[in-house]
Amino acid sequence: MSVRPLTPDLAEKARVELNEDPKRLPGDIQHLKDWLAKQPHLKTRTDDQWLVAFLRGCKFSLERTKEKFDLYYTIQSTAPDMFSIDHKHPKFFEILDLGVIILIPGGEDVTKPRISLVRPGAYDPDKYNILEIMSVSHYLQKIVMWEDDQAIVSGIRTVLDLNNVTMTHFLQMTPMVMKKMVVSGQDATPFRLKGTHYLNTPPGFEVVFNAIKGLLNEKNKSRLYVHNKNYEEMYKVIPKDHLPAEYGGNAGTIQDITNYWKYKVQEYSALLDEELQYGTDESKRPGKPKTAETLFGIEGSFRQLEFDYESTLGFKVVRTNIDSPRALSENNLKMSIRPLNPELAEKARVELNEDPRKVKDDVQHLRDWLAKQPHIRARTDDQSLVTFLRGCKFSLERAKQKIDLYYTFRSACPEFFTIKHTHPRFLEVLNLGGMLFLPKTWGPATPAVNIVRPGKFDPNKYNILDMMAVANVLQKIILHENDNVSIAGVRGIMDMEGASMAHFLQITPMMMKKMAVFSQDAAPVRMKGFHYLNTPPGFETLFNLMKQFLNEKNKSRLFVHNKNYEDMYKQIPKEILPTEYGGNGGSIAEILDYWRVKVQQYSAWLDEDEQYGVDESKRPGKPKTAEDLFGIEGSFRQLDFD
Repeated sequence: MSVRPLTPDLAEKARVELNEDPKRLPGDIQHLKDWLAKQPHLKTRTDDQWLVAFLRGCKFSLERTKEKFDLYYTIQSTAPDMFSIDHKHPKFFEILDLGVIILIPGGEDVTKPRISLVRPGAYDPDKYNILEIMSVSHYLQKIVMWEDDQAIVSGIRTVLDLNNVTMTHFLQMTPMVMKKMVVSGQDATPFRLKGTHYLNTPPGFEVVFNAIKGLLNEKNKSRLYVHNKNYEEMYKVIPKDHLPAEYGGNAGTIQDITNYWKYKVQEYSALLDEELQYGTDESKRPGKPKTAETLFGIEGSFRQLEFDYESTLGFKVVRTNIDSPRALSENNLKMSIRPLNPELAEKARVELNEDPRKVKDDVQHLRDWLAKQPHIRARTDDQSLVTFLRGCKFSLERAKQKIDLYYTFRSACPEFFTIKHTHPRFLEVLNLGGMLFLPKTWGPATPAVNIVRPGKFDPNKYNILDMMAVANVLQKIILHENDNVSIAGVRGIMDMEGASMAHFLQITPMMMKKMAVFSQDAAPVRMKGFHYLNTPPGFETLFNLMKQFLNEKNKSRLFVHNKNYEDMYKQIPKEILPTEYGGNGGSIAEILDYWRVKVQQYSAWLDEDEQYGVDESKRPGKPKTAEDLFGIEGSFRQLDFD
């Protein structure tokens, strides 16, 4: 039998608290091996040290050990989103380096629990999601289970520091995510959970805290401690020599501990590779196969759960049963309106006439109106409708017109939506970097920025409509999740470097008219200006032609900088621009990585979005046609490219 001998202190603790009997240990391990040999659905590790970790985690109850062991591997197969980033994925070490979740090396007294430090505020929720953080955590847990007898016998205490946690972090904690976290941590892994200590709790924390608490068993409910900023109170339970220097302790810095874990992951790389083959084959399970629904289905009082932020933050999120925090299918997600940061809220009040007391009624008015429009199939969730209201400064009549036109456009101009997000050509065009929405703004209430680079596509291989189809997918996402777009607006950068006459000739007068109608009249976006860079010969002809389709306000917001980037920086600061434009906002390659992940996360939502549009045969009155919307009339009918 190859089980590490315990230190005398740990051996005594295992005997007294876990019922461990060295004389019975070989027989118990063999019993598990014999049982596993009869489980056709389980493909698992069976070495002695691994099995004894589960026996200790179940206080040597063989039946409980079998249940936990089965559940541990069943989760690996039925909840792959919890293991989406393996130890060789580029994001793995990015997340590990942030120090979001680390196990602190133990102090001298091995009979005390190990300390796990979790700092969700250390990761950017616009770049990573909680399931990716959990993926990294699970691989660290595997290493601990293999080598750390202190963590298995004495247990683990968690310090959960909520410093810098935002509402975006909270919104990633869907009920389904919470349920998965609890089932995995409490029921599947062989760790003795000795308590969770909460620090630096922000407003709204109580909502998530109570939701998590409702999923725990009674023993673990009694082991939750909220210290907020009272570190001295925490020190009574967790000695300083078990904590990093940043928490007043003597266990090294967070960076030191992170470096330790990077080394450990590399050391255990081969074993972690092996782990990828293990799990269950539910088609071979005796009896009924297990599914994510049977493991994590929201039942009982949890099915009724509501995140009620009305009393704390002024908005309400109703329960959801989605599997991923980014899988935003409208059938699954029924939430009201995201809270605005104070600066955006003030901007919405002053510039858009937004009155929080009236928003609910205005949204309901639009929903009631849509119910009476037989021709429109539209999103009717609160967040989508308030986006149109903001795009129309809360004029209900203008909002109705814009909603109708937005969905009519999908039916009247299908060429603008020719490439679906699942089509191979979509990624081809996206990877060219011809259209980029920058992930960040330069202030809490400033416009979003997009960069258009037509010179990046080969006009003999691609068409301007390919680029627009990709841009429209990105715009759907950014409209859904970025309030700066509908409140503070969008500034565009048109970089003409590399654009040739072959590019210009793809932009017909009719296409210009359609582009102008969509961006100016249909999309609920406040256009705050367009900035032209690296303009080639012949640009003036195209520029003057496009101006004819714009209203006076948007004509006044066109800025030609050519190669004078310093002039552009006065309106679009360097800090958010890509490095290729002299900025500090990451490289274009990194921004493309961001959008590839984002599109994948929104895949189900984008699939659902395909159903929306209009049925002109059902429109009250005369059906709309492309000629009605974009007919070339007046002086434009006489227009020629000269």
